[in-house]
Amino acid sequence: MPIKAIGFDFDGTLIESEEEKMQEMAEMFRKKFGVHKGFHNAYIEIRKIALNRKQKIKKIFQNLLQREPTGKELKLLQDHFGKHYQRRLQTCPLFQCHQLVKELRKQVKFLFLLSLEEKKEVQQVARHCGIAQYFDEILGGPKGKVEHLLHIVKKHHLKPSEVMYVGDSHSDVAASKKAGIKVILVGKKRTYEQLKDDLQADFVLSNLCDVQKKIDGIQ
Repeated sequence: MPIKAIGFDFDGTLIESEEEKMQEMAEMFRKKFGVHKGFHNAYIEIRKIALNRKQKIKKIFQNLLQREPTGKELKLLQDHFGKHYQRRLQTCPLFQCHQLVKELRKQVKFLFLLSLEEKKEVQQVARHCGIAQYFDEILGGPKGKVEHLLHIVKKHHLKPSEVMYVGDSHSDVAASKKAGIKVILVGKKRTYEQLKDDLQADFVLSNLCDVQKKIDGIQ
């Protein structure tokens, strides 16, 4: 069945920001709470789960400080991270093949951008980097990806088999499978255990540049 809608994850897929996000959050915990060890491993672990920013910060806080953050602490961390996250992305570290979004815009009925970062920030960065114009809808936190994917299917009267999502993590695969849609996983080097999980994706590609070729083969 032809693909009528294609969605892209933002961080790590269309924009090279995962390392920047981890560094910014590590700095935040170091400055505000004196956390100097263990952050990297804690962050890698939560990346395996589809969490929005608030959930992510709470989880890391629990793991590293062994307690729940207060409402004031949580707001402080969210606001601080959001401000510096946007600042770091002002240089638009887009992947080499981001032009494929422009080309796919001509081929499908509906194109959407879906991130777990805060919706307003994702929209601002996408506009600043010149790619917002290619997307019919830009979606983000605090809602989860499954909820947004189901929204896309229902709102635009699509069958799940007519929708494809492109992401870079196993949590993107898991969310797509829960919503019943096809998923392309664009990945770098993976461990054996990660590769076993990745086999649940409909397609696993090593390079974003190969996405259009794969879509053309499906149509």
